[in-house]
Amino acid sequence: MDRSLRLLCALLVVVAGVPVSAPFVAGAGVAHTDGVPTAPVAQVAQVQPPTGQNTTSVLLLSGETTTGYARSTVDIGPVVSASRGVVNIELQERIVTNRLGSASTVDRRRQVLRQETERLAEEVAALQQAEQRALSRYERGEISGEELLRVLATVDTEARRANELVSLLQSEVAQVQFLSATADELQSLQVELATLYGPVREHAGLVFRGEEPPTRIHVTVAGEAVALATIRDNTYVREATEPANLDTASTDQFESENEVIDRIGTLYPWAWTSDTSSVRTYTNFENGFYRINVDHAHGQLTSYVDGSTQNVFREIQYKSVTRMPTGPRATEQSNGTTLQVNQSFGGGPIGVYATDAITGEPVDGTVYLDGTRVDRTVNGRSWLVGPAGQYEVTVETDEGNVTVTGQALQ
Repeated sequence: MDRSLRLLCALLVVVAGVPVSAPFVAGAGVAHTDGVPTAPVAQVAQVQPPTGQNTTSVLLLSGETTTGYARSTVDIGPVVSASRGVVNIELQERIVTNRLGSASTVDRRRQVLRQETERLAEEVAALQQAEQRALSRYERGEISGEELLRVLATVDTEARRANELVSLLQSEVAQVQFLSATADELQSLQVELATLYGPVREHAGLVFRGEEPPTRIHVTVAGEAVALATIRDNTYVREATEPANLDTASTDQFESENEVIDRIGTLYPWAWTSDTSSVRTYTNFENGFYRINVDHAHGQLTSYVDGSTQNVFREIQYKSVTRMPTGPRATEQSNGTTLQVNQSFGGGPIGVYATDAITGEPVDGTVYLDGTRVDRTVNGRSWLVGPAGQYEVTVETDEGNVTVTGQALQ
């Protein structure tokens, strides 16, 4: 069904505790139409289960990636820049309200709503371009991780306010006939804006404003794709976006609700099962985009699927470090201390556990990652966001140091 012909609506299907009406598809990346398997468009970023961990799958960026860490600290620059953008959006909101209030006929209201939707589309395009320029500069080594984070935090703030304007326009469009194309465009803008804001960016913005303590954030960039991850309040938080998996110009390839559910089950087999998840919902935006929300045993998952590519283009994960399973371990013993490091994918959560080599009691010390001081164990335990490739974790104790060499899992 062509996206331009779809009506604006949101279908929320709650399937918690209800058997899925169609069987899960065996084999990743395969959609079915009338029982005939059809391979979706190839992904740049792949949804994969973490190696050695029985937990929800994750959207991993592939190809040549540029990775590193950025430490967000108080910085007035992004605050001022974001404030200017927010002022512009607030001004546009007032302009829309005033123009609609002055419209004396239905035709005039249609004209205003079409014009303001196009104006908003230009704003969204400008935000996308600002982000892509920053990602490209980061890949070329022209800006640091901290500078990239400042841009992403600013885009986050402006995208959130732009999304409020989308909601305002949607409520007005819904009251006027013969604006289905405008309604579709607003729905698409809402989906596109969802790729420009997220919990890690938002947290960085709070740090820049001095509302949260400094935070270390892992950054992965692959062309137009970006993933950010951090640990705060004993929760691993990750957001990832792959624009290459988003195609707004093509038609939805899903022919039925069951096909959508089958695909979700293929992408997230662990999360999309009744014994691990308390709430499982998906939202059909009726323009070929689908959002998945899952509350599972280890945390929460939000994922966006494009019906034309049948792939995930946006994903947000929250995982409790006290509930999620640990990955394969690497262990070393030195100076009376045993150090265990549970490995994960690049940008994934790695567990650090130091114990007395004889008694097995927890040992507290300062934690270093590749020579950089990053944390201190509490009751022998620390959680870090691991780098890509090989790395060294060292715990400095009163008795001396112990070091483990780890490797990001593929």
